[in-house]
Amino acid sequence: MTPVHRKAAGIALIANDSSLYVMRTGVEYAPDLRWSSNMARSATQRVGAIRTWSRRFGVGLLLVIVALPVGTLAALLASRLFGGDVYIGPPDPVDLSTVSLGSALLIGAGALLSVGLYLVPLYFLRQLFGLWAAGEILTRGAATAIRRAGIALLVATAGSSLIGPLTDLLTNELGRFSISIDLANLLPAGVIYVVGLVLDEAARVAEDAELTI
Repeated sequence: MTPVHRKAAGIALIANDSSLYVMRTGVEYAPDLRWSSNMARSATQRVGAIRTWSRRFGVGLLLVIVALPVGTLAALLASRLFGGDVYIGPPDPVDLSTVSLGSALLIGAGALLSVGLYLVPLYFLRQLFGLWAAGEILTRGAATAIRRAGIALLVATAGSSLIGPLTDLLTNELGRFSISIDLANLLPAGVIYVVGLVLDEAARVAEDAELTI
């Protein structure tokens, strides 16, 4: 081993072919390989947990995407055939058995369209979970999926707020026209979009760091 001395600070670096040691005031320091190994194992476990839960949420979202339109259509048919109110959006529930066939079809189409609008952000969220399940955690693709989900939720909220009142106006069943905006969905839409912007910036920083290294 060849000693290399640094001025009068009492520090000596002794290097050989396999390791590097630091001598300071008679105390020997060596790299803690166990700490590095534990950190790597912990990161792997966290990523594995994210991938596992993302797969589970992806399956759950797929079930919701299928169940929403099927359930809505079943409720509309039940209301038309057997009576009973069905809630299709503001301002009031409607009993499709009490309206004409043309009005029932128009109201039903509006309800299905409103549900379809909300399926779009769910689709982008499922796409996001698919990316995370594949191990693409901090990527620009995941950030894009989040931003699209936020924009789609905003469009769905605005669209559904207009569809119900418009169908009521066209069918003239309730005798009034009013617009109600769901603020409870507007706030999450904005938060989701901003989170997408933050994730995109984080992905850019990570990519720059990889290129620098």
